[in-house]
Amino acid sequence: MRIMLGNHHESSDTNDGVLIDPALSTRLDRVAAKLAAAARLPGEPVMFGASAHRFELGPPLPGGEVAAFERAHGVSLPEDYRAFITKIGNGGPGRWGGAGPYYGLHPLQDWATSLWGMPEPHMLATPFPAEPGRVYSDWLSEVAPGDDDEPYRGTLALSDQGCGFLSVLVVSGPARGRITDNNDTPAGPAFTDDADFLTWYERWLDAVLAGATHFR
Repeated sequence: MRIMLGNHHESSDTNDGVLIDPALSTRLDRVAAKLAAAARLPGEPVMFGASAHRFELGPPLPGGEVAAFERAHGVSLPEDYRAFITKIGNGGPGRWGGAGPYYGLHPLQDWATSLWGMPEPHMLATPFPAEPGRVYSDWLSEVAPGDDDEPYRGTLALSDQGCGFLSVLVVSGPARGRITDNNDTPAGPAFTDDADFLTWYERWLDAVLAGATHFR
């Protein structure tokens, strides 16, 4: 399992000079330790989807590669997600990715998996219109009335839930940093209660370590 443990408090991303906030470093260390503990659990994984990745992640992405991605798409990734993929791991060996909720975390390069149409260069920088607490009468007709309109603009794919649904991370718009899914219900996307990516990911790890079989 390729995860990085240790003190990040004095570290920076040597590829682009991005410093990691000490509080965020503490969270990363805690998440990495819990992930290592999950990987040591005896027997077959009982959490839904975990047998696909077996709590393994791919190697972290170089900071310069992530910075190039951000420049190409005109976005700044949420800080905690960026720190995770550059300090802990990106994607993984499973069919759908690496250690993470449902069938595992997609690598950054598969960001467009959750889009309904073809990705375009501006897609990530275009604000995602939904926000927590807002209920639509007809989500799709309000935010994507045209046949070529992309309702999930401003988001990137995180994990495959099965049956065609994915968890996505909002990277542009009023809900930046929050987690939702790419459903097609009239009321619109259902956001999780998690404040950010790391909170969502750690909540999944806590469920795994508690012996839970499902995660929502």
